[in-house]
Amino acid sequence: MKKNIIYIGTILLCWFACEKIDPPYTSDIIPAGKTILIEKFTAHECQNCPAASRIIENELKPTFLNTNDTSKSAIISVSIHPAQSNLTLTSTNYNYDFTTDGSNQVANYLGVDEATALPIGGINRVESGNGKRLWSRDKWSEQITSLLIDEEFKPLPKNIDIEIDLSVNTMARILNVSATISVLNSLEGNYSLALFVMEDGIIAPQKDGDELIENYKHDHVYRCPINGWNGEPLNITLTKDLVFSSTNKTIVFNTENNTNWTSEWNNINNCYVVAYVYNSQTGVIEEVNKKRVQNE
Repeated sequence: MKKNIIYIGTILLCWFACEKIDPPYTSDIIPAGKTILIEKFTAHECQNCPAASRIIENELKPTFLNTNDTSKSAIISVSIHPAQSNLTLTSTNYNYDFTTDGSNQVANYLGVDEATALPIGGINRVESGNGKRLWSRDKWSEQITSLLIDEEFKPLPKNIDIEIDLSVNTMARILNVSATISVLNSLEGNYSLALFVMEDGIIAPQKDGDELIENYKHDHVYRCPINGWNGEPLNITLTKDLVFSSTNKTIVFNTENNTNWTSEWNNINNCYVVAYVYNSQTGVIEEVNKKRVQNE
């Protein structure tokens, strides 16, 4: 944890000493043009995972803020419970199954296996070596900073903007989703769009240090993909000032899409759609956004 704090503190000292930032920002935050995705791999029997969540929620998210709206963090996080780990197995004390087919495929792609020590996280799916895209928590702040800040300590420019359009029929539990993509700066190469659902406020047991918390609140939990775990190609060149919408996708909140969406489940307003665009060749995420699922 000290490494995270020292790294962020060093960046801030250099930044303000060089006078590369304008007010109204304070020394407590780093403004960023882009938004990045942390895919945190966790488990209900992982005793160090809640502490990792607190690093993200209490330290990283409040530090990296959107330049245009400082009420918004430049970080979106999702908690993924990979079946590859024995710590996600259900038992008498841990009877809630957080694993899903989609999240297991994501875990495979980023390099999670039975030997992976949790917690660990993907940071915009940047490669970390040995064919993996996973970073230990002591490296998270460093990687985030490198993705958001240039060598002159200025925010890196945002190249695309993603707006999520959705409608939901609460009674039928049918969700319709599309995304509007605005290209702010031209990008070379081929890109893909991926959409998935995550959920807040799931109450289930969790090990936190040496303690078993019976009524632990699990947030940002990966629930299901909307257009496949790795999305679909955009099939269009991303040239500056281009604006286009993806095709509409429909999912139903039922056990076919997630075994936990039973007839008793009623947390539809705690769900979010997350959309991200990534380079199809490198796998690295270019931009991400999220929107709450609710009747408006």
